[in-house]
Amino acid sequence: MIYEKRRENKQATGNTIERLGKNLTGIKAMLNHEKITPFVCFGWGCDFASNEKTVLAKLNVLNEFYYLNKTYIFKTDGNSDHNYFSPVSMYFREEKWEVDEMYAIMKEIAETSLRYYIF
Repeated sequence: MIYEKRRENKQATGNTIERLGKNLTGIKAMLNHEKITPFVCFGWGCDFASNEKTVLAKLNVLNEFYYLNKTYIFKTDGNSDHNYFSPVSMYFREEKWEVDEMYAIMKEIAETSLRYYIF
């Protein structure tokens, strides 16, 4: 996490998640009329360790209880043209992400999104 690099005190658990939630609300509103939500977020650090149940629970709520660390692009499980869940691709873990790992995931999302709009 950034605050670890600057040697600052650890932020209160969940501050990062709250900021993500605000951004995600805006993204979902902006893409409400689309059948895709091509959004991805990567996080790493001690706040996202598997034993940090509170933080992981908040992430699950933000992602409409869909699994973390899985790619979601298309809205799903709706019963009408306007009633879809829109899970997003949220990748969180304790270990630092490598650029090539993030690149592969972002490339898949970008290519799928382009195909959606072009074809």
